[in-house]
Amino acid sequence: MNKKSIVIITSLLFLVIGFILNSFLIQASSLYKTTKEELADTLSYKNRFLDGEEWVPIENDSISNGFDYKDKTIDVDLFFGSSSVQKKQQSILLENIQQAENDIQRKTYYILGWICCYLLVLLVLQFLYQPPSILLIGLISLSIICLHAGLFTPMLEIAAIERNLNLGDIPVEKEVFGIKIDLTVHKKFEGDIYFYYQSKSIAQLIQLLFQQGNLLVAFSILLFSVVFPLVKTLLMIGFVFRPQIANQKWFKNFVLNLSKWSMADVFVVAIFLGFLAFKNLQVGIGTHSNMAIGLYFFFSYCMLSIFSSMLAKMPTEEILTTK
Repeated sequence: MNKKSIVIITSLLFLVIGFILNSFLIQASSLYKTTKEELADTLSYKNRFLDGEEWVPIENDSISNGFDYKDKTIDVDLFFGSSSVQKKQQSILLENIQQAENDIQRKTYYILGWICCYLLVLLVLQFLYQPPSILLIGLISLSIICLHAGLFTPMLEIAAIERNLNLGDIPVEKEVFGIKIDLTVHKKFEGDIYFYYQSKSIAQLIQLLFQQGNLLVAFSILLFSVVFPLVKTLLMIGFVFRPQIANQKWFKNFVLNLSKWSMADVFVVAIFLGFLAFKNLQVGIGTHSNMAIGLYFFFSYCMLSIFSSMLAKMPTEEILTTK
């Protein structure tokens, strides 16, 4: 077994275990998304406005003066607040989300730890054998793992939330049998009220855009964020096994030009297109957006792919032989 084969076998083992760890991370991200959607549905403005537990009379300093009759006029003040049952339900959901977030962090650390082990093994192999093309093979392997995680884990989440919504004083006037009733309702929704929530990975975003009929945008993201990276990765793998293609002009031109269209600049465009895909946001409601783990993996892929493209500029002997 030659030196290059040792690096390739090591990298294949890294990829197999890396894909397995990625699958665990994808599952954890899916569970987090499901849990967050359950929270958003439970705390949605429709459910909270119509939930009987939200309209439980609460003790108030003015409650003793909440009913007053004078000169055929009845003044009524009603104070409503979230019940202990509703607060407990919110607390349970938030605890489940925290557990899901911790699970994602733990799975991410596993992947990062495995990457560190792989890099350590490459350093040992370089020190002992100085195998050819070890840097390029390492970059390609790392980029594949990052691309896989970046495509299938959420890249961003966005929500329209109103916290501690206070309806203030709602006056209602009615005359019944000659008696005037002045009813004032006081209501404050404690905690969060969700008007909108979405969390998407690149793959889910593409699927959503196709379903919405945004074919141009969907094809753009599919082409620049999926097809181009995969084609470029396959070309770099071919370069490892058949180094002589690097001497062909079409290879260098194609790889370098492909990088310009499929990396950091298009990555930024994809993020903005992702934000544009979340529509129907309510006017006047606070919008909150968070970058998710998929963003960092995809960005890492972009950087690793750029570095591997830079190697294609170098003379083949410098890349594939040992000094």
